[in-house]
Amino acid sequence: MNEEELKTVCPWCQTEIVWDPEIGPEEECPHCYNELSDYRSIRLGADEEDADEADEEAVPAVGSDDGSDDFLDWEEEDSYTNEYAEAVRNVLDTQEEAPECSACRELMLHGGTQVTAGTGYAPVIPGTVGKAFLNPGYKLNVFVCPSCFKVETFLAEEDREKLLAVLNPSKEQTATDN
Repeated sequence: MNEEELKTVCPWCQTEIVWDPEIGPEEECPHCYNELSDYRSIRLGADEEDADEADEEAVPAVGSDDGSDDFLDWEEEDSYTNEYAEAVRNVLDTQEEAPECSACRELMLHGGTQVTAGTGYAPVIPGTVGKAFLNPGYKLNVFVCPSCFKVETFLAEEDREKLLAVLNPSKEQTATDN
């Protein structure tokens, strides 16, 4: 065995794991303790080689003899994930902003804008600033991770600019002096 075959990279924490040839490959990462198998993993945009390997490992659907559709055929599932990955890439190509997911580091999809109505929100007025830097009615951009489905929100661009203007008054004064 060459040295490359003895190395594995954890898909969760990206740590390179070198395993002992006498013991064999690790089943879990010694750093983050997550499983190193493909269980609970989804690969967006899998390579052609991965697709060929999946075809070779395909197992006939359970229950196909009695006509029940309890389980998907593996080939249909591969087709579904490839179509899903393609749709994700197409959506990402149209976005101006695509932050990374804080959980799995995949690029996130912009799901829409959430407007706060102001009910249940009371802005804080810091003594050093003298006025609120986030007023009721602010907008949040909502992003969804296509891999782990985590939802994250970020302040919309216009409200970011308002926040910067309040917290950096010297820039505002310079603009009015011109």
